[in-house]
Amino acid sequence: MLLVVDTSVLVGDLLRLRGRERLSDPRLDLYLPEQMLAEAHVELPRRIGAFSDSAGLNPNERDALLMISLQAIDNNLAVVGSEIYMPFRDEAQARSQRDPTDWPVVACALALSAAVWTNDNDFLGTGVPTWTTQSLQTWLDRHS
Repeated sequence: MLLVVDTSVLVGDLLRLRGRERLSDPRLDLYLPEQMLAEAHVELPRRIGAFSDSAGLNPNERDALLMISLQAIDNNLAVVGSEIYMPFRDEAQARSQRDPTDWPVVACALALSAAVWTNDNDFLGTGVPTWTTQSLQTWLDRHS
């Protein structure tokens, strides 16, 4: 299944073992616009910091989780260069009315003829198919 991954879903799945396992499922071809990779590199340490505070992780465990998460990105997602999705920028911006910052994900989905994996309702109405984590996991469980 060809999916462009929303940054918030990606970061959330990276924080959990089950999520990292889902990201590595061979039935999924996962893509991330390079612009959103930069966002993930900013958001991931922030979310790991908040998670480690609530989970009681020590600094070594926090650093290990960051390293594992970055490796999971490298191993399981193909980063799509802006030259691939920029031709779809105007169309994606016109479709991304709920959250204008989502346009790279929409543009990438249009360029690749892919669906978007997101838990964010802001992608509804953009004209690209969406999968939530729950619906995706249900599909994976039914097709194992």
